[in-house]
Amino acid sequence: MVEHAAFVQGITRESIHPGGWVEHEPTGRAVVRCSCGLESGVVTAVRAAQIADDHRRGAAYARACG
Repeated sequence: MVEHAAFVQGITRESIHPGGWVEHEPTGRAVVRCSCGLESGVVTAVRAAQIADDHRRGAAYARACG
């Protein structure tokens, strides 16, 4: 059973070029969302990875000790 499903969604900037192709450029920002209701807001991509990792570890600790 999955109690928490935390996802890091990177934010990209799109540039539409002649001919119809689209370039997706990373902005270095991301959002963390979890099924438990956690939402980080827009943070740096590195910070988002840290938040998601800390959140997953915290949930695992709570299960082990609770």
